[in-house]
Amino acid sequence: MKQFFSTLIIILVTTLNLKAQDANLISTLRMGIFKLKATQSEIEKLTGQKVIRKNSQDIYLDSAKIVYNKANYILTFSKRYNENTSAPEVWELFAVSSSNTNLKTKSGIGINNTKAEILSTYDKNDITIFNDWEYKARGNTKDKIQFVKLNDFDAGTTLIFETVNRIVKSIEVRIYEGE
Repeated sequence: MKQFFSTLIIILVTTLNLKAQDANLISTLRMGIFKLKATQSEIEKLTGQKVIRKNSQDIYLDSAKIVYNKANYILTFSKRYNENTSAPEVWELFAVSSSNTNLKTKSGIGINNTKAEILSTYDKNDITIFNDWEYKARGNTKDKIQFVKLNDFDAGTTLIFETVNRIVKSIEVRIYEGE
């Protein structure tokens, strides 16, 4: 009987540990618990909190800031197309970004990793690197802020690492929009 309880405790601890790891995992389909294409109501159920979109002027995209598990996220929603104009609007997750230091990819890349580490880890992926296009307006040197973009064409998504002085400062997962 004692061995049964010991085994049960080990299974329970392992399961909880794996759930905690998943909550901090970034893939090309999700960031932590936020899965791309999840509806706003699904996210509200998952987090147990109301998601308040900014109600931007864009009729197809809107964003919200949320704090979940002591981490800040920016959720960008797109309005799902529906030919039935009398049907209620459905907003689904188009992109999610964060600068949470606990978030990492399966390969171990996250906030505070270097651009060189991203390139060596993902050297076989479709990678695009570009500078901040507003660097003059922001008073930066041309290559101070760079974005390393990994496209997952199979999933139809993109993983973007924003680097400042070659160090990752934020990460975004989004639906692929083309170049």
